[in-house]
Amino acid sequence: MNHLYGLDYEFVGLELNSKMYMKGSSLFRNFAPEVFDHHIINIHHLPIMNIIKKARSIRDVENAYREPLKIIRNILREIKPDVLLLSGTYYVPWLISIAAKREHIPIVLWYSGVLSRETETAPAHIRRICSLMEKSIMSRADRTIFPSRLCKDVVEKEVTKRKIKNGYVIPNPVASIFTDPCAIEYSLERRIAAVGRYSKVKNFDLFFALHKELLRRRWQHTACFITNPDARFKKIPKAIEILPPMTTEGLKKFYISQGLIVCPSTFETFGNVPMEAACLGVPVLVSDKMGCAEILNKVGLENMIISFDDMGKVADRVQQLCGQSILPRQLHALKRILDNRLISEEINAVLIDATKKSTL
Repeated sequence: MNHLYGLDYEFVGLELNSKMYMKGSSLFRNFAPEVFDHHIINIHHLPIMNIIKKARSIRDVENAYREPLKIIRNILREIKPDVLLLSGTYYVPWLISIAAKREHIPIVLWYSGVLSRETETAPAHIRRICSLMEKSIMSRADRTIFPSRLCKDVVEKEVTKRKIKNGYVIPNPVASIFTDPCAIEYSLERRIAAVGRYSKVKNFDLFFALHKELLRRRWQHTACFITNPDARFKKIPKAIEILPPMTTEGLKKFYISQGLIVCPSTFETFGNVPMEAACLGVPVLVSDKMGCAEILNKVGLENMIISFDDMGKVADRVQQLCGQSILPRQLHALKRILDNRLISEEINAVLIDATKKSTL
């Protein structure tokens, strides 16, 4: 957004607030008031799960949000944006996409998670409605940005069941705080860490098992886990230090203090955490089922990618990588691929391309 603001674009922030109280979107707090014309629509009285459980079809879900949809359409009709950038495929971007399509506004969909994958353990009815929601928003998108080839392949195979036209693979950018040159003293201690929301797809139980395996081998180390404070752990070893979410500055200091960041996800469209750490020169070990593995491969860091199916091999690789350094040429190549400014230019090109459709 900083990049686009420098090019003298005008922005409208459209936010649907599903909570009775919130401090405010961090995105909008990071900009001066004149940057965004910020609209907030409160929909906390319309909890999505209650609506989905009662719905017999996707149209029933849409009808439940008739009033918010009217408001969104009125806003879009008044401001007449050249293009709409939507992030994600859950119900909020889905609702906005409905209004935008009815107002004939080009839509660029920026994929984050694959909704059908994220809800695969939910009851059948919820899975069906969420699948229809994801297919619905995909059908309205004029251009689609995927954070990885893995994400694009999964969406084509499991969501659209066909090749996607006007699809672009652009990696998630890494914030400049992780890529800007700075003096760093790396940890020489055996410290391994995992960072993220505790969920089945993140597979952090395997991180706990890895810690136990390393102790069984008498490989002395410390293990930390940064996660959401409401996480419900079942089998976490007492020796693992649990830490709450941190600010960006706090995360930077944390990454630098570690010898290895471990990411055992069963599926992830990208993986921002390991890319942030790697851009600081901290070694990472990521699952081969994560989109960011493609970036590590490109810069010659394929030894930081592994299948987590064999715990013995994973433990061997952890012992090998922990405390190692990323070569300067590899670090330079990594930062260039994930450079905020260059990625912003790529996204800007997609947005401009989408506006051409509306002028033809």
